[in-house]
Amino acid sequence: MLSPAEAKEKILMALSARKLVERGWLTAILGYLIKRKEVEVRLKYIGDVRLRRKDFGTLAKLTYYVTTRCQRELLEDLARAAGHLLKLQEEVPPLLMTSFSLTSYACKQQSLGYKASVKVGPEKVSLEVNGISVAFNPSCVNIGTLIEIFVEGEYEVPEVLSGLRDRDVIDVGANVGDTALYFILNRARKVIAVEPLPNVARCAEENVRLSGATDKVRVLNVALSSGSVSVPCDYDLFSSGFFSTLKGNGPCRVPGVTLSDLINVIEDPYLLKMDCEGCEAQVILGPERERLRAFEHIIFETHPYITGVSNDKLLASLKELDFECRPLGHGSKLHASTYHCKSSTSKTA
Repeated sequence: MLSPAEAKEKILMALSARKLVERGWLTAILGYLIKRKEVEVRLKYIGDVRLRRKDFGTLAKLTYYVTTRCQRELLEDLARAAGHLLKLQEEVPPLLMTSFSLTSYACKQQSLGYKASVKVGPEKVSLEVNGISVAFNPSCVNIGTLIEIFVEGEYEVPEVLSGLRDRDVIDVGANVGDTALYFILNRARKVIAVEPLPNVARCAEENVRLSGATDKVRVLNVALSSGSVSVPCDYDLFSSGFFSTLKGNGPCRVPGVTLSDLINVIEDPYLLKMDCEGCEAQVILGPERERLRAFEHIIFETHPYITGVSNDKLLASLKELDFECRPLGHGSKLHASTYHCKSSTSKTA
């Protein structure tokens, strides 16, 4: 059951959608509440669109964050810019969602005194913070993970980010490259991005290319596994963050790599990020667990409903390796928790 504060926030999010919806807001709200699959609205500067229920919820969330973090005029400026680039579509244009996600992050950085801006173009949306730029092809984004990273701050751990400059990161479960580029934006020197789904890895490569970061981010279409795995060749981007190589399969075979393989291609292991729907248990409890000592920080998501391994068992193993762990809260995934672990013997300890 929602707390009064959570209920209030959800209501405010729904109300914020009125700032962008020109016609059909009340009907859309009712349809959303009774869980209709689709709702129809007219968006300012864009026109009549048919929204999937989850898209309406995403739109409400994004307009809420943009209007609370940014100047009021910016929301309509973004919608107007997107409207000039888009024809009427049957669903909310990914360009608009991507623009709102990155703008929310830019506004937050501006409030902290940093120089930040967003540029919306027909093929990419670019975000620049203090002279470092990243970009995304709106057709190659997972809006759910983009919101988690750039709007909700899933990896915004000050203790980690403060020491990230010119250090190396291994990003397991890189998806479309959003986390890898987030780390680059926060001045990482090099990121090894591991993504087993072929079409999702191609999107990561595209976003890295658009960001001009091919010298900093290396995308590997592999699985963190003791052997090769079978995966779908073409997987839905929106659902790709939930795919597990432990449960799913398909006609494409991708190679497996070990933690040692990944550590051997970087010079200065600093951060290991794992959101790989179950492979974290194999790493933390497996034969190469001692290699985790190479890192100063680990941020990982647990999936006991997939692995059958309790969070307590994983945390106990990491404690034996001299890591001090704390929860970062529950993510948007059911029964998944995220932890930050810091080595008590690290250089910065």
